[in-house]
Amino acid sequence: MMSNDDTKRGSGILNSLKKLIFEDDQPKQASPAQTPPTTATNNTPERPRVTPSYPTATTPIATGKIPPPIPITANDGTTDLKEMKLKVYAILEKLNEQGVDFFEVWNAAAAMGKVEENTLKAAYTSLKFVDSSLSKDKLLATGTNYANKLKETIAKESEQKQAEKKRTEQDRTMEIANLNAEIKTITENIAKLQDDLQKKQLALGQVNEKYEPRIKDIEQKINIGNAAVDEVVTEINTALQMINQSIT
Repeated sequence: MMSNDDTKRGSGILNSLKKLIFEDDQPKQASPAQTPPTTATNNTPERPRVTPSYPTATTPIATGKIPPPIPITANDGTTDLKEMKLKVYAILEKLNEQGVDFFEVWNAAAAMGKVEENTLKAAYTSLKFVDSSLSKDKLLATGTNYANKLKETIAKESEQKQAEKKRTEQDRTMEIANLNAEIKTITENIAKLQDDLQKKQLALGQVNEKYEPRIKDIEQKINIGNAAVDEVVTEINTALQMINQSIT
């Protein structure tokens, strides 16, 4: 049975990275009481506090598999980029492999306040004590794997959304065509069907208004979903570059 501590650790995976989403665009103005004391000449970053059971806090997924469906561009009304990024992080949590790899190092670096060379190196050094198999090559390989799986996920979902958009456009085209056909018939019998003709013309004039918001909403969700993935993949790539430069 999982202990309360295990449960807390499991629910806290990637919390540090998630918090950074809402801190990146806010200037940090620490009050005097909150300003951390400066150290004289020690530039070594503080090591993250990591317990040995942290790497197995989430259920691993077999390498190479796409995670269970967690729609990035789901029809839940979400159009905010930050909310989309939270969905992307949720997918990353499902992708987390067993053991300590790029996933844990990246999040541990974020827990120190910012993902940069010093924090990545400190997180790597600390977590290597948890899992001796951790190496630079493993970080680069697993980080690249996570990024590729995210891109596969959004590519598949974008394809589905494009198909949904196409079906909606076809429905619109078909409805316009049907209305035009009915209007032609009504026009031929205008003497007795004048009232019906006016109703159908009104319906035709409202077709674009009816479908346009839905089509724009689909396009927006596709764009926001791709933008969210692009930002997270860029973060991964930036971290990988810093790992490549700072970890030997």
